[in-house]
Amino acid sequence: MKKIILFLVFCIIPFGIYGQSAYFITDSTSSIGDNITDNGDLLNAQFCTVENIKGIIQYTPNEVKEYGLKDGRIYVSKTIFADDSLRKVFMLRLVKGKCTLYYYRGKTTKTFYWEKDSTGLYELPKYHKDHPKINFRKDLEYLTGDCENVRNATKLVSYNIKSLTKLVTSYNNCVLKPFQYFRYGLLLGYGLNKLETSTFKLNSTANINFKNEGGFLPGIFIDYPIEMSNFSLHSDLYFTKNGYSYISNYTDKDLKQKNTAFVANTTSINIPVLVRYTFPTMDVRPFLNAGLIYTYNIKNSTSIYTSTIYPTYIESTEIDETSHISKNELGISFGAGIEYVLNNKHSVFFELRHNKLFSLPNEYNFNKSEFQLIVAVNI
Repeated sequence: MKKIILFLVFCIIPFGIYGQSAYFITDSTSSIGDNITDNGDLLNAQFCTVENIKGIIQYTPNEVKEYGLKDGRIYVSKTIFADDSLRKVFMLRLVKGKCTLYYYRGKTTKTFYWEKDSTGLYELPKYHKDHPKINFRKDLEYLTGDCENVRNATKLVSYNIKSLTKLVTSYNNCVLKPFQYFRYGLLLGYGLNKLETSTFKLNSTANINFKNEGGFLPGIFIDYPIEMSNFSLHSDLYFTKNGYSYISNYTDKDLKQKNTAFVANTTSINIPVLVRYTFPTMDVRPFLNAGLIYTYNIKNSTSIYTSTIYPTYIESTEIDETSHISKNELGISFGAGIEYVLNNKHSVFFELRHNKLFSLPNEYNFNKSEFQLIVAVNI
């Protein structure tokens, strides 16, 4: 039993060392634990820079077959036609498997290469020089044609490291999963807005029962995936227009009747910035989001009319036209919804959202509470 345990330990330790330490491999030797400098994509493609007790040594792709940095990135020596010559370079290996994906950064180029079933190394250019209408997505559709599960993903993938890595990894596993990509579109909603008195209450509005007022909110949105995960940065820009009108009547202890009329109109630009999590289901995808919202009130007129009726006469009406609603409001926003996938590029989103807005600066007298139903479609 002890011999088996020792054998497993000696087998596992080298893999652990490679996984957490820098290393480089030549035709005859392997070195683990040296300090290999990360000089950026351009220089990393030209040299393996090793710093040890002997000083700083730069190895070329002709001398080193492979080297790894401490953060897990691995560079492999490959022969390609680059910068108008056939030569060996270091290529960043992004995915290893049935299809292996590489990234190369040259002096005048940034491009990807793929290797499938040991059939050779092929470039994956963004556009073909001789056939500009054929782009990398067409190549990927052909390359991954034996896995139906990634067919739609090849139409959505972007020409960058994160997106291509996600696609090739999905292809190697041949799994059917939602593919994240940048989206933008139109939205239309209906909101119920309610004014709320802040800490600095007005005596003239103390007896007013503020109710919800409705209004439409047309706008646009963007949704940007974070590191190709199920999280995305979601932001809207929409307009709202609301009118508020309330009347309050009450009699005080001196039998004086107080009448107050409150009228306000706002036209606003609203910009929520949210972090959204979308559950990775296929055709119907629930999502949650939360973040901050900023509102700029282009128009925010307020009028308060107050009159006092005595038993024998009526006092003249007082008019307060001070804007008690701030130009700037900042608050929190959160909601939940459902995404219905129509096809590989279009979805419809239904969302319920709540916003709580506070006046900036806070000496203004009204905050705002909002409930919204939003329908959106990406285009």
